[in-house]
Amino acid sequence: LNLGLESKIFGDYDFGVNYSYAKQDFDQSQDPDFETSFNTPEHKVKFSFGNTDVYKGLGFGLNARWQDAYYWESTFVDGNIEARTLLDVQVMYDIKNWNSSLKIGGANILGEEYEAAPGAGTIGSQFYGSWTYTF
Repeated sequence: LNLGLESKIFGDYDFGVNYSYAKQDFDQSQDPDFETSFNTPEHKVKFSFGNTDVYKGLGFGLNARWQDAYYWESTFVDGNIEARTLLDVQVMYDIKNWNSSLKIGGANILGEEYEAAPGAGTIGSQFYGSWTYTF
């Protein structure tokens, strides 16, 4: 099940929310040797808020993502994946006279490292900057 809503609020501000529900209906006692590898959390939620032109070409975007804990199964390794909350942010500025835009931002800016899969290593924060020129 996937439910989503995107809307404009407070004038030109973008707001979005998305909820995903995924539950496996499998009785392990019926086939104890079978690994389903259903590697997805039961609940995931994402909120987004932003505006590409708050003031004279200056804009921003915020995303908050949460998912609950779940059990990971694979031929490589099995293990628990902890629940996590991530916050992403971006600030952008359009320079119309130069046909350009500047962006700076970060993913998982709170810095809590997490595992996407057991044995795959942890993921931390990523920060970036860009300048785009349009011909």
